[in-house]
Amino acid sequence: MDASISMFDLGWQTYFQQQLSLDDLETHNIARVCQVEPSQYKLLSECGLLTLTKQSHQPEMTIGDWVVVNKEKHFVRKLDRSALFNQGDHLIASNVDTVLIVSALDDTFNLDLIKRYYDLVHDAEADAIVVLTKADLCDSVDEKRDMVQRLNPLLLIETVNTKSAEPLDALKGFFKPGKTVAILGAPGAGKSRLVRSLVDLDEPETQFSEPQESLFRLPNGAVLLDSPALRELQANAAMSAESDFELVAKIAEKCRFNDCTHTNEPGCAVLQAVEQGNLEEYRVKAYKRATFSYTDEVTTKQKTQRHAHSDARARKHSLAD
Repeated sequence: MDASISMFDLGWQTYFQQQLSLDDLETHNIARVCQVEPSQYKLLSECGLLTLTKQSHQPEMTIGDWVVVNKEKHFVRKLDRSALFNQGDHLIASNVDTVLIVSALDDTFNLDLIKRYYDLVHDAEADAIVVLTKADLCDSVDEKRDMVQRLNPLLLIETVNTKSAEPLDALKGFFKPGKTVAILGAPGAGKSRLVRSLVDLDEPETQFSEPQESLFRLPNGAVLLDSPALRELQANAAMSAESDFELVAKIAEKCRFNDCTHTNEPGCAVLQAVEQGNLEEYRVKAYKRATFSYTDEVTTKQKTQRHAHSDARARKHSLAD
């Protein structure tokens, strides 16, 4: 047995413990999938790294799944999942508790993309925390934060400057023993810098003693789950958000006026598309945020709402603690 790996190190929680039988506890081993290959799975356990050959009687599994194996290291069963990221029938990752949605506050800020990530996390039944980076490059941090908060008044949001040498204590406070964390965000949002601020992937205590590239130790006993499939999911979400922007822009070309703001002008093709149900209003709002400046009236409204959102955030933080 590898004394450097424990079940809790791998993200073990009560939810999974409750699924075990007496026979599981006495005669079987528990392992977590850390790599999916065409003909086999690789799993991490207290006994080290296991290889499990794919068989027709097995359910399809993905990175993050918990599996019961017997003493001969043969498949017994898969435990029920607490969360699942998938695209159709394609499994991406499972049993992720918390997802950090990383978005930069500079000119690449994209509320529609944040909403796409938030919807992905919500559909997977995981918890979301939005991390707004590059605060030092933004003159409207509060306004953009309020825009994100309106996605959900109880959504947790942290604003960080990842260039700072200060430890990210606010984020580390969310990492609890047995919790599994994933990070989503578009290229250039600051994900890699954020990870380096949280943990040094080259440090021995970060790596499990067995060679694999999906599970890493985070501060306070949490686990970071990363995989090529999860990164591909991020890229697809970013491409979809960009396509939405292009869709609205293409419709806007049909507006009667070249300087149409898509607010109340006659002959506005964008408003007509919304009224006819051919275009969602939130996509138009995201497009306008990226194209036009807010009016003083909108800014004032945001400031009024900010106080209410702050109270909601404080209550949610209290519950998290």
